[in-house]
This record gives sequence, C-alpha cells and structure tokens, in this order.
Amino acid sequence: MNFYTSDAVTLAYSIYGEGTPILFLAGYSGTTYSWSAQTEFFSQAGFQCIHLDKRGHGQNTDILSGLRISRLAQDIKELVTLLDIKHFHLVSHSLGAGVAYEYISLFGESELLSLTVIDVPPKAINTDKWQLGMYNLTWHTISETVANFSHVALTAKKIETDLLRQMHQGHYKFNFLKTAPLVSDFLTKDYRDVLTTLTRPTLYIAGELSPLFPDRLTQYYQDSNPHVTTFTAKACGHLPYAESPEETNQVMMDFISNY
Repeated sequence: MNFYTSDAVTLAYSIYGEGTPILFLAGYSGTTYSWSAQTEFFSQAGFQCIHLDKRGHGQNTDILSGLRISRLAQDIKELVTLLDIKHFHLVSHSLGAGVAYEYISLFGESELLSLTVIDVPPKAINTDKWQLGMYNLTWHTISETVANFSHVALTAKKIETDLLRQMHQGHYKFNFLKTAPLVSDFLTKDYRDVLTTLTRPTLYIAGELSPLFPDRLTQYYQDSNPHVTTFTAKACGHLPYAESPEETNQVMMDFISNY
C-alpha cells in the first residue's frame, strides 16, 4: 500500500493482522522485514502490525529527499492520521527510536499506549559530561563514524538461518552513501529531555554485548524516568529482537499486554 505525503512523495507501508495497532520503526538500513519475527508473533497474538519503511529504505529506497529525523516523524504522523489510528504501541530500534523520540517531541504522547526502545541512548554523541553515547563517537569523529558505519558488525549472537532469510526479503539495495545525511542527523540529536518527561509506559531493551552502546544505559533509563522498565538480552549485540527473538518477543508481549 502507498500514501502521498505532504511534501509530495509516495511512501509504501504495510499492515499485518488485526487488533490493537503496534507501529514498528526499524533502525538505520533496516526495513519492514527486519521485524519478521515480531510481525508473525504479534499478528498471531491479536495485534495489528504496521510498518513504514523510512525514506531511502526498503520499498522507499528511491526516496532520498527529506532525509531528516523530523521529516520521518512527520511521515509517521501523516500515516497515523491517514489510517485514523487513535491509540497505538510504538516499538523502535536504534535510529528508529530517534524517530520515535522526535514524534513525541513534535506531536506529544497522547496517542501512545506504550513505547519500546531497543538498544540506543537518547543522545549518541559523547561529551565531557555525557559518556553513555555510541562508543568513540564525539563531535570530532562524526564524519568518520558515518563513513565506517557499514563495516560495523552489529550482532554478537548468530541469527537463526530461516529468520535471516525472512529479514532479507525484498533484496533492497541499501545506499549508505546517499543516506548518510540521515544517520548524521540522528547522531547529533539529544532526546534526554523527551525521555525524562515521558508519562507513557516505556520499555528499554539492551543488548548485553552491544557493539555500539554501553550496557550502563539500562541503569540510566531506569534512573531517568519512573515509567521506564528495562531488560537486558544476554549474549546479544545490537539486534536482540533478531538474535533472541523468542525471549525478546515475550518480554515485549508481557509489557505491551498491560496497556
């Protein structure tokens, strides 16, 4: 399915199942199929799974205008409005969590039933007073980090073969060079104020062996907001939803089902 945005581009989206909506936001280079294990699990459990590939990603790989976190949040808002969704759960990973935070910053949280954030801090750049960002990322190393991002091994645990095949459906060619402005924009954001003022139930899932972010983030999330609960996926890297899908799905289900 497609919809026409306010800045005159056509974006593809997909819906699976019926029930309370869950909107999934994949990370940088991720697509609808990144959530294959979640789509199957939650749609069979009576939820409606909604996916919008970001600009420059998946079915929208040729859309290279508006590669900004704010525009991606606007795309989500326009899709929610189009589908007349009154309330939904929001599940986000990495850069997708930046889109989630931006959405809340711009449009509030009144529509949210809950928020799930997977393996990402609210601020990626490290400074003298903030050392919970991406490993080795500072204002001086942004260009180098973006240039080398495609070479980073994101997993610590092998993804099961059949699931990996499902996640690679579509065979979309991802262009790291042309989408670099998007990841650069994400890496400069600071959403700590959004996190601390959230009133909706929030789940933070960390990969114990994440190659990008320190596991101390779980404590930071807990200390930042009383509405936050956390879970650490043991022996997992940056993709716990794919490295340990059964365990992660159950954690998310136990959380989401309460709201």
